[in-house]
Amino acid sequence: MSEEAPIKVPSLEKYGPLMKKEEVAEVLHLPGHIIAPLARAGLLEPYGSPRRYCVKLYSRDVLARCIVDQQWLDKLAAAIHRHWRNKNARKRAKQVPSVPGNPVSESATS
Repeated sequence: MSEEAPIKVPSLEKYGPLMKKEEVAEVLHLPGHIIAPLARAGLLEPYGSPRRYCVKLYSRDVLARCIVDQQWLDKLAAAIHRHWRNKNARKRAKQVPSVPGNPVSESATS
């Protein structure tokens, strides 16, 4: 296969050239809320310069090339693990242990 030839991924043929995050999530078999952290990690890049609350559109052809790249898939898995590790760490940091005699826990409950 030549470098210029587009890669055909059968699961992407039903989508148009631009895909919403829900469609990208469906192709990657991931929940829709994980697409934004992947974009922040630089693994997915929306077309144009969308503002913060605008609908982001992603290229089907770029996604098809990424899906067959083992290094990209490795980075994808690492970014998902990092996202959940950071999210769980923030969640644990907010929780104050309830230990009797601990002045921090007693003042927080008062």
